[in-house]
Amino acid sequence: MDTLAFWLPLILLFVSALLGTALKRKSRDHCLKKFEKCKVILPVQAFDWQKGNLQVFAQGLELYFESPKDSPAGKLNSYILHPSEVDKIPYFLRPAPDEDTQDGYRWRKELERIRRPSFLDKMKRSVLNFYNMLRDAFGQASQAILGAINKDSTISKVKNSDKQINELKSGLTNLVPNAWEPVLEKYRGHRIVVERKTSQGIVKESGILEDYSSKYLLIREVKIQDTELLDFLKNDSTRGNKKHDFIYNRSLSMIRHTVHT
Repeated sequence: MDTLAFWLPLILLFVSALLGTALKRKSRDHCLKKFEKCKVILPVQAFDWQKGNLQVFAQGLELYFESPKDSPAGKLNSYILHPSEVDKIPYFLRPAPDEDTQDGYRWRKELERIRRPSFLDKMKRSVLNFYNMLRDAFGQASQAILGAINKDSTISKVKNSDKQINELKSGLTNLVPNAWEPVLEKYRGHRIVVERKTSQGIVKESGILEDYSSKYLLIREVKIQDTELLDFLKNDSTRGNKKHDFIYNRSLSMIRHTVHT
């Protein structure tokens, strides 16, 4: 047991478990991350909208209320959403800042940059897309290497070693979570129409496609057509007639049309 042959595989297993955990903690959806620390509105149940500052975690979300809410259990500071609940949320709505503020100016400049990206922005996106084109090959190569390590007789005898190795495999392939899709990539920065299911039936809303992931669509300056949501916003005195950005859940929404401009 004092030999390097015995301890080295165990050290590798420990390192793989540590890296797997670290990568898992970093694997937040990059569309949701763009709404982090922003004031958002989201429907958690029918006719129940929650508002607060969004905090994104690898496993779940938390909304921090602007002021504590009274309840029989005491004053509530936040609303926690677990992964199974997050997957059922149809959209996240972020009201745009007032136009006559510094934040409003930055919001408009950011939107203009999305619609007309600079050469540097295009280069960064090209590198990211190239990575995603090679992602499968990278994933297969990393899994082959880790699989070879896992075949070591010492590691294979350790309880849960397969689980730790598989977590590291998954973390390596999900380190850059962008899902490259040629059709969506073509229309980034363009106005498109999102079709989604609501209690009223199918609703179509147009906006500017900023980004996407395997789970979400990030759309800017959305023209809301959902009458239930419009009624809520109309009665919400803090929102006024502001513009809104959306993150749509792709399991309930899809890009159906492009818009001529």
